[in-house]
Amino acid sequence: KQRNQLRVREYQTYQPYFKRINLRMENYPAIEEVDDLDLISDEELEETYLERIAGLKEMFPSPVRTGTSYICGATKPSSLWLYHFLRDAIWITTTSAIILALPLAIEVTQIQAADDLKKARNEKLFEAKA
Repeated sequence: KQRNQLRVREYQTYQPYFKRINLRMENYPAIEEVDDLDLISDEELEETYLERIAGLKEMFPSPVRTGTSYICGATKPSSLWLYHFLRDAIWITTTSAIILALPLAIEVTQIQAADDLKKARNEKLFEAKA
Protein backbone atom coordinates (compact mmCIF):
# COMPACT_ATOMS: atom_id res chain seq x y z
CA LYS A 1 0.00 0.00 0.00
CA GLN A 2 2.78 2.38 0.87
CA ARG A 3 4.44 1.67 -2.46
CA ASN A 4 1.18 2.46 -4.25
CA GLN A 5 0.80 5.66 -2.27
CA LEU A 6 4.32 6.69 -3.22
CA ARG A 7 3.59 5.98 -6.88
CA VAL A 8 0.45 8.09 -6.77
CA ARG A 9 2.30 10.91 -5.05
CA GLU A 10 5.06 10.72 -7.65
CA TYR A 11 2.44 10.82 -10.37
CA GLN A 12 0.75 13.82 -8.79
CA THR A 13 4.11 15.54 -8.49
CA TYR A 14 5.04 14.94 -12.11
CA GLN A 15 1.51 15.24 -13.52
CA PRO A 16 2.09 18.61 -15.18
CA TYR A 17 5.18 17.22 -16.87
CA PHE A 18 3.24 14.15 -18.09
CA LYS A 19 0.54 16.38 -19.51
CA ARG A 20 3.08 18.52 -21.27
CA ILE A 21 4.70 15.60 -23.04
CA ASN A 22 1.28 13.96 -23.59
CA LEU A 23 1.76 10.84 -21.47
CA ARG A 24 -1.29 9.09 -20.15
CA MET A 25 -1.69 7.15 -16.93
CA GLU A 26 -3.18 4.14 -18.79
CA ASN A 27 0.19 3.61 -20.45
CA TYR A 28 1.82 3.07 -17.05
CA PRO A 29 0.20 0.15 -15.24
CA ALA A 30 2.67 0.48 -12.36
CA ILE A 31 0.99 3.73 -11.38
CA GLU A 32 -2.29 2.90 -9.65
CA GLU A 33 -5.03 5.02 -8.24
CA VAL A 34 -5.64 4.76 -4.51
CA ASP A 35 -9.16 4.78 -3.06
CA ASP A 36 -9.96 6.48 0.21
CA LEU A 37 -10.44 3.04 1.79
CA ASP A 38 -6.90 2.07 0.82
CA LEU A 39 -5.55 4.95 2.90
CA ILE A 40 -7.26 3.62 6.05
CA SER A 41 -5.40 0.82 7.80
CA ASP A 42 -7.07 -2.59 8.11
CA GLU A 43 -7.17 -2.33 11.91
CA GLU A 44 -9.25 0.84 11.74
CA LEU A 45 -11.85 -0.62 9.41
CA GLU A 46 -14.77 -2.13 11.28
CA GLU A 47 -16.92 -4.57 9.41
CA THR A 48 -19.97 -6.32 10.78
CA TYR A 49 -20.51 -10.06 10.43
CA LEU A 50 -23.50 -9.41 8.20
CA GLU A 51 -21.34 -7.35 5.84
CA ARG A 52 -18.75 -10.12 5.76
CA ILE A 53 -21.37 -12.75 4.98
CA ALA A 54 -22.86 -10.51 2.27
CA GLY A 55 -19.36 -10.15 0.83
CA LEU A 56 -19.06 -13.93 0.57
CA LYS A 57 -22.12 -14.04 -1.70
CA GLU A 58 -20.00 -13.86 -4.83
CA MET A 59 -17.71 -16.62 -3.60
CA PHE A 60 -20.32 -19.41 -3.51
CA PRO A 61 -22.40 -20.68 -6.44
CA SER A 62 -26.16 -20.22 -6.51
CA PRO A 63 -27.09 -23.84 -5.55
CA VAL A 64 -24.96 -23.61 -2.41
CA ARG A 65 -26.58 -20.30 -1.44
CA THR A 66 -30.05 -21.70 -2.15
CA GLY A 67 -29.40 -24.84 -0.09
CA THR A 68 -28.00 -22.84 2.80
CA SER A 69 -30.98 -20.51 2.69
CA TYR A 70 -33.36 -23.48 2.75
CA ILE A 71 -31.58 -25.08 5.71
CA CYS A 72 -31.54 -21.82 7.67
CA GLY A 73 -35.20 -21.22 6.84
CA ALA A 74 -36.19 -24.72 7.97
CA THR A 75 -34.23 -24.53 11.22
CA LYS A 76 -36.59 -22.20 13.09
CA PRO A 77 -39.84 -24.10 12.37
CA SER A 78 -38.11 -27.40 13.11
CA SER A 79 -36.77 -26.09 16.40
CA LEU A 80 -40.20 -24.77 17.38
CA TRP A 81 -41.84 -28.08 16.49
CA LEU A 82 -39.26 -30.00 18.55
CA TYR A 83 -39.74 -27.64 21.50
CA HIS A 84 -43.53 -28.05 21.46
CA PHE A 85 -43.27 -31.83 21.02
CA LEU A 86 -40.86 -32.22 23.94
CA ARG A 87 -42.93 -29.89 26.10
CA ASP A 88 -46.08 -31.94 25.44
CA ALA A 89 -44.24 -35.25 25.92
CA ILE A 90 -42.79 -34.15 29.26
CA TRP A 91 -46.22 -32.89 30.39
CA ILE A 92 -47.93 -36.17 29.44
CA THR A 93 -45.23 -38.29 31.08
CA THR A 94 -45.22 -36.25 34.29
CA THR A 95 -48.99 -36.13 34.73
CA SER A 96 -49.34 -39.84 33.90
CA ALA A 97 -46.66 -40.72 36.43
CA ILE A 98 -48.33 -38.59 39.09
CA ILE A 99 -51.77 -40.04 38.42
CA LEU A 100 -50.60 -43.66 38.23
CA ALA A 101 -47.67 -43.81 40.64
CA LEU A 102 -48.62 -41.37 43.40
CA PRO A 103 -51.57 -43.38 44.75
CA LEU A 104 -49.39 -46.50 44.73
CA ALA A 105 -46.60 -44.68 46.58
CA ILE A 106 -49.06 -43.38 49.19
CA GLU A 107 -50.51 -46.87 49.68
CA VAL A 108 -47.05 -48.42 50.07
CA THR A 109 -46.14 -45.75 52.63
CA GLN A 110 -49.34 -46.47 54.62
CA ILE A 111 -48.64 -50.23 54.59
CA GLN A 112 -45.05 -49.66 55.83
CA ALA A 113 -46.32 -47.35 58.59
CA ALA A 114 -48.88 -50.00 59.67
CA ASP A 115 -46.16 -52.67 59.72
CA ASP A 116 -43.92 -50.41 61.84
CA LEU A 117 -46.79 -49.87 64.31
CA LYS A 118 -47.38 -53.66 64.54
CA LYS A 119 -43.68 -54.27 65.19
CA ALA A 120 -43.60 -51.59 67.88
CA ARG A 121 -46.77 -53.02 69.50
CA ASN A 122 -45.39 -56.59 69.39
CA GLU A 123 -42.10 -55.45 70.99
CA LYS A 124 -43.97 -53.75 73.83
CA LEU A 125 -46.14 -56.83 74.33
CA PHE A 126 -43.17 -59.23 74.43
CA GLU A 127 -41.21 -56.90 76.75
CA ALA A 128 -44.11 -56.83 79.22
CA LYS A 129 -44.27 -60.68 79.32
CA ALA A 130 -40.58 -61.13 79.86
